Amino acid sequence: MPRTLPINPRFRRIYQHLSGADLAALDPEELSLEDLGLGDSQKTRVGLLFGTYSHQGLERVLRTYGLFQRAEERVGPIELRIQGEDPFRPRVVLWSRRFYAPVADLSLRMATGAEVGLGDALATAPLLYVDALLLQNPGRSFDWHRPPLPGQSHPGLALSAPLLELLMLMARRIGAEALALTPSTFAAASVYDRRFLFVDGAAQGRFLALRGAGGKRPRWLLAWAVELGCMRDAEGQPLPFTPMPMLSPLSRRLIRSFDAKAWAEAREQTGRQVVTLDEEALQQRFPWERMPPGPPPERLAELLGYDPLAPVLAH
Repeated sequence: MPRTLPINPRFRRIYQHLSGADLAALDPEELSLEDLGLGDSQKTRVGLLFGTYSHQGLERVLRTYGLFQRAEERVGPIELRIQGEDPFRPRVVLWSRRFYAPVADLSLRMATGAEVGLGDALATAPLLYVDALLLQNPGRSFDWHRPPLPGQSHPGLALSAPLLELLMLMARRIGAEALALTPSTFAAASVYDRRFLFVDGAAQGRFLALRGAGGKRPRWLLAWAVELGCMRDAEGQPLPFTPMPMLSPLSRRLIRSFDAKAWAEAREQTGRQVVTLDEEALQQRFPWERMPPGPPPERLAELLGYDPLAPVLAH
């Protein structure tokens, strides 16, 4: 299997020490007869997220792993909000009390291997699927050290790595064999590729070919080149990024699926294709109106065709 990053050993230790009682914990004021062992204990799990997490238990998890505190270091006080009418399709939000905006917003659900393109025995494999994932710092503005990526309204929180690790451990906790998602942009796939692989080997190869075409250019700039249709194949035709499912496998059988000959051959074939960045098209299409005010760094000015005498675009 192609190499992906292992889970942080500290997170693994925390995972082993958290019990089911910790995850399902309720405030004393909310305890029912069932919670006290005086009723039907099966009913008490019906409202738990994925049959495992209470609101208080999930907040305990976020604090124990340190994500809650790290988010508050960046944006001030936050609160956990959960929309869990369907406990197997919850929406989890970390809400900033200072900026009245989400700093993290996740939509999760249970899925099967068939839904992401796995066949045969893997079609019924249970997955934890991330339908949507937003991480942002509404208190910060973009600058040329951190320009906006396609789809971004605010800079990120620099917490994607630990959050994905926590979600992988959540998937393991609830019996899923993988964490799955479909990145909507090349920029998102570039964040996920350290822990995820495309289910389709050809999609993995195309992604690697696009990434390799960036050379030493900043990744954010490559992300815009892909988004704006400035990547070309060997015939000079546009080579877009197509959203496709990605997996971070947890079970042995899913890990082995990425060692399959067919997957590897498809990856190698598309990964060898010649891809180039059309710099002229990038200059013509570059979204200056989305960029921070002021001139870009000198090393980028020539590449982007920056003209300091051109009319200033509204930001």
